[in-house]
Amino acid sequence: MGSNDPVPERGVMKELEFNFEYKAHNNTDTSKKAWTNKKDKLTKREQVFEYIKLQSVTNYEIADELKMPLSSVCARVRELQLTGHVEDSGIRRETPFGKTAIVWQKKDQIS
Repeated sequence: MGSNDPVPERGVMKELEFNFEYKAHNNTDTSKKAWTNKKDKLTKREQVFEYIKLQSVTNYEIADELKMPLSSVCARVRELQLTGHVEDSGIRRETPFGKTAIVWQKKDQIS
């Protein structure tokens, strides 16, 4: 697989898959408590995906609505794109800076 290939190797895809059963703690009391407090909350990736499922949006619109740094949104949208959850709608919208941005949609959503 070349460095310009758009499809990542299987190992990378495996890391990006949603895994809701993974217990992210190392059996220390503080780690277990942190896991217990976090486990019922949506991850940033899940928050971004839930918002994109509601409507087709740009990264800027997601960042603004979810009060999340643009860099975090861009990374989460890329993960969702690589895992096949979202796709480029083919639509472009103007950003607050006068540039154009991709409008993302849930995969197989009619724009």
